[in-house]
Amino acid sequence: MKKTTIFTLSKEIGVSPATISKALNNSPEISQETSEKIRRLAKEKGFSPRPMASRTINICALIQTPNANASCFSPYTVDVMQGMMDYLQENELEFSLFSGEFSRLNNGLLLRQLGRRNVNGAVLINTNEDSEFYDEFDKNNFSYCSLLTNNGKNEHRLLAIDNIDAGLRSVEYLIQLGHRKIATIVTPAHGITGRDRLEGYKKALQQAGIPTDPSLIIKAESEQDSLEFGHRGTIELLKKHPEVTALFVMSERVAIGSMHALAQLGLPIPQRVSLITCDDAPETPYLNPPLTVMRIPNRKLGYTAASRVHRMITDTSSLEYHQEPWMRGELVIRDSTAAPQR
Repeated sequence: MKKTTIFTLSKEIGVSPATISKALNNSPEISQETSEKIRRLAKEKGFSPRPMASRTINICALIQTPNANASCFSPYTVDVMQGMMDYLQENELEFSLFSGEFSRLNNGLLLRQLGRRNVNGAVLINTNEDSEFYDEFDKNNFSYCSLLTNNGKNEHRLLAIDNIDAGLRSVEYLIQLGHRKIATIVTPAHGITGRDRLEGYKKALQQAGIPTDPSLIIKAESEQDSLEFGHRGTIELLKKHPEVTALFVMSERVAIGSMHALAQLGLPIPQRVSLITCDDAPETPYLNPPLTVMRIPNRKLGYTAASRVHRMITDTSSLEYHQEPWMRGELVIRDSTAAPQR
């Protein structure tokens, strides 16, 4: 009787020996249908594969961008990736980076593309309701963790701070200073982070007895979180509502765009408009004026996300993510906020 090998299996099924080997070793490169067909035939033939040579676990930062021309690098993503690399270096693991707009990530080939890079698991960054590849990952038991945002469905894989609390405390601080006409610029356009921070904004106003004015809430029309949007949105807002004395924005880059717009409009910060944002990039304390921020522990979040994906890969992690005391924003008061001038 002829001995069964990966070569005889490959001839019978009509695929390459490499495909047989990868399927029998659970490689994400091979489709589930093909893998099941190969494993079924191997079982019938009594064939057991030789284990693939072990190699260092590779964890990927998978970043979704709003369009093909957008950079995947921002103060937020850089901070997160640095946290990931802190963990990976401590544990002698490999780091990969993969980015693309949602249409590229949703093409049904993402797992194969990651497989070609020998990726074992991923931290998902800047995903939203357009991110359909979650289904591909879940169907193939791929190890992943969503950071701060997700597709609105996979809450058990989401690692996030309490963003409602971050928005609430940011606006509470402005109210404590005496502001009553407080506007907000909401980013990202799609995703739980922006929605939760907006909910915190509304909650703070409600608790202070200040009616929510929808015209003071500016939302990005598309998935953008940029200097240009902060600049344009602030100009449009202040031209329509010159009575606004404080502005809560949701990212450092949008805040810089807002600062430029306020300078163009001749509205000094904080004498005329106080400005507060989320995140705390290295340059934030050196802007003119230095920005008051709700500091988000992005580096520690990246570290924790990499740790949890690692534990999933090694089958030692629970799918339940519990909130820990450090998973909240920290108010850092600088010169961009002050009491409104009477």
